[in-house]
Amino acid sequence: MNLNFYKNISLTLLVFCFCLLFSHSYAENDVYLSLSGTANRASIGLSEFVPVNGFFEEMNLSKDFKDALESDLILSRHFNVAVANSSYKFDMDSQFAYWMDKGVSVLVTGSISIIEQTKLVVSVKLYDIESQQLIWEDKYSGSVKSYRYLAHKINDEIVRRFTGEEGIACSKIVFINNSTKFKEIYVVDYDGYNLRRLTKDNRLNVLPKWAPNSPQIIYTSYLYNNPDLFVLDIAKNKRKALSTIQGLNSPTSFSPDKKVLVATLSRGVYPNLYLLDNTGVVLRRLTEGKYIDTSPSFSPSGKEIVFISDRAGYPQIYIMDIDGANLRRLSTKGNCDSPTWSPKGDKIAFTMKYDSNYDIFLYDLPKQKIIRLTENQKNNENPTWSQDGRFIAFASNRSGRSEIYVMGIDGTGVRKLVETRGESFTPSWSQGL
Repeated sequence: MNLNFYKNISLTLLVFCFCLLFSHSYAENDVYLSLSGTANRASIGLSEFVPVNGFFEEMNLSKDFKDALESDLILSRHFNVAVANSSYKFDMDSQFAYWMDKGVSVLVTGSISIIEQTKLVVSVKLYDIESQQLIWEDKYSGSVKSYRYLAHKINDEIVRRFTGEEGIACSKIVFINNSTKFKEIYVVDYDGYNLRRLTKDNRLNVLPKWAPNSPQIIYTSYLYNNPDLFVLDIAKNKRKALSTIQGLNSPTSFSPDKKVLVATLSRGVYPNLYLLDNTGVVLRRLTEGKYIDTSPSFSPSGKEIVFISDRAGYPQIYIMDIDGANLRRLSTKGNCDSPTWSPKGDKIAFTMKYDSNYDIFLYDLPKQKIIRLTENQKNNENPTWSQDGRFIAFASNRSGRSEIYVMGIDGTGVRKLVETRGESFTPSWSQGL
């Protein structure tokens, strides 16, 4: 399919259809640390994880586990990470002097044990270098194949102890890929590992969105030759049709409590926004008129909805209350698409064609200021927030084909999420999974 289809995928899909008619409990005495060092990053040392039984499989897994945890700590952008020279042998008494010489403030160390060939037990300890005191220790267990997930959980706990907020290493990103010549749904870990194909429909599936704090994904599919809404539970590998009203059923956003969702339905007339309950029953119509209203996103409070409408003559960003009242337009200069509210509620990420290409922008609501994040890198579209509000995933054809990338909310640290065949579109980042 021509790339122009994806210049404004939500509105294009709407016009086309219209014309066809994702723990540990926290003790009261948890120790919290403060970020310090270069650019507010803590200097953290990562020691080798000792293989308890010392056999070959444990030694290999020990290295792989440490590499995964190191990658997580770096990707968090909270830490400057130092690793030990694997050939350097020392006991615990000499460790503190070694790491102090490296300018490290805290040390992560631990051990790995494989039990009965399939079960993995990881013990982890966090030390303060200056006081040489143990700050935190815990044990994590799972299958040997789940070692990356266990590393993610340890990273997220370390992040929580420094920031008071959950880390994002256990999160996932869902997106569309056409490598099979059809549009199918795929999911991948936040770091680009464990890519999985979720649908094998040989049909057009588009615009997947995570439900908050849930393994459920809602998306539009032509499985029954009509753009219907489906919900897919990836934990149970089950799906069900949510809305099969004749005409367009797309795209959508769940409220933070998952009790209601907002969707674009055409119902034989112009595509407007409707409020549905979580079983697909229409509760009320939110917008009316001969306009195309699409790409809705709930605010974190669940009291407001941001969306795209062409009621000004070209696609612009609007905000309204959940009952459809208090409609107002955000001031932008180009064709806009895919607005999505930040988890903290102070910003809206969106796509806008400002020059000749589509780029990612932020709208700072308190300051009423627009911030440009991408430029001179071809088309960049469909932003989606990490659950901590510090990163954005998006689709870009900067390489010559559409792929998924991740960047900080200041536009820096851009990395390709995963290598795939074909082209990839419309990412959605899990929230609280």
